[in-house]
Amino acid sequence: MAWMYKHIPTTCFFLVVCYLTIKVVPILGEKAPHPQFQEEPKPNCQSSGPIIGSQRVSNPCSPNANLTKSPSAGKSVNKNQARVRSINKKQNRHHYRYTLSDNEYDPNADYGLFTVMISLGSPQQYYSLIVDTGSRWTWVRCRFCRVGCSSDDPLYDPSKSLCKVTLSNSFHVNYGDNSYIYGIWGCDTLNIDDDLSSIMNFQFGCGLKIVDGSGDNFANASGYLGLGKGDSSLVSQGGASMQVFSYFVPGNGGGADLQFGDKAREKSNTCTNQFTPMVQGIDQEKYYIDLVGISVDGNELNVPSTEFMSRGTIIDSGTIITRLPEVIYSAFRDAVRQSMSSYTLLDEIDELMDTCYSLEGLIEPIVFPEIKFHFGEVNTIDVILTKEGTIWRKNGTVNCLAFAAAESYSIIGIVQQRGFNVLYDLEGETIGFGTNCA
Repeated sequence: MAWMYKHIPTTCFFLVVCYLTIKVVPILGEKAPHPQFQEEPKPNCQSSGPIIGSQRVSNPCSPNANLTKSPSAGKSVNKNQARVRSINKKQNRHHYRYTLSDNEYDPNADYGLFTVMISLGSPQQYYSLIVDTGSRWTWVRCRFCRVGCSSDDPLYDPSKSLCKVTLSNSFHVNYGDNSYIYGIWGCDTLNIDDDLSSIMNFQFGCGLKIVDGSGDNFANASGYLGLGKGDSSLVSQGGASMQVFSYFVPGNGGGADLQFGDKAREKSNTCTNQFTPMVQGIDQEKYYIDLVGISVDGNELNVPSTEFMSRGTIIDSGTIITRLPEVIYSAFRDAVRQSMSSYTLLDEIDELMDTCYSLEGLIEPIVFPEIKFHFGEVNTIDVILTKEGTIWRKNGTVNCLAFAAAESYSIIGIVQQRGFNVLYDLEGETIGFGTNCA
């Protein structure tokens, strides 16, 4: 009898897993659920909010107790196919052109996505999660996983945590490219690097069936870190000290970083910044800004600003390349092609990007036009993309314009954010683009 009481939590966990495997997870090959559906969390825990700093405490489940050194937060992930979800800096007035040399840099060394190293539980179990400002859901691949379980990191095992881990209720999230995750809602202590913050009783999805519609297995990452808006997001669970955050993705594929609160402000203060207001959009968990125009080599596209603003523009770290509505993209693509008319335009090289050029036989480095985004209907700012944020190196002999057409909204992907320190101030409702940071 004593044995039964001692193992009740483990027994309950196994029963929940069996129930979800039989009742919740569909048969492999069954049509994916509706892309808009996602189950709200109902875990039996309440987030404590973050504890910032290196405070030492005696409780092994408390943040920063007997921590070990965290691996680099800029660990790379394998290239993920460009995915569209359900939404299907220094001011410089003169213009210049980008010169790309094969041995200068590898713009795709970060594969268009970036990850941050987090840990769950005590002792800490480390996981590399894709940073996603376009979603509020955080999830990891878990022990007892049945489908899509392979990852570069071990599976999360709640039985190894000395904390009181709670796993209950079904977890179900879908993305617009037919990717979806089934599992259980869970709670455990979350640490984001030893120097940042910890959240006790953090709510996350413990994934048991993970299906990536693009076929890339979510780039072999352990899961996603949801920085979007909403009650379940990291910034919401983290409380007031996480209402400001920033990330920097270097253009050369080096280590990215993610900062919160005062550290995010401190880093931003070392940059030359331009800020634009957040605006309201249809999807309440995403961040919108007003893209009012685009210039190519100093010439603004002949597209009314209302064409941009009526559709809305999302900024998203989880989308790889930028999408523009067809009417805008056509004008933009034609302007780029005209600027690069002296180079060989390739046909049907990439199923997504339709403006690709051959590097074969070139003596001089290929030259790409300057691309400038204009943000804000009032107090417009001009943000010039870095050269790494303009092109996608498909292989050693082919470079593509890192943009594609979309059916509706504009989405500014992470490639176009390369080289910027992007600051999200949720209290001030602004987004900043910083360059020349210390």
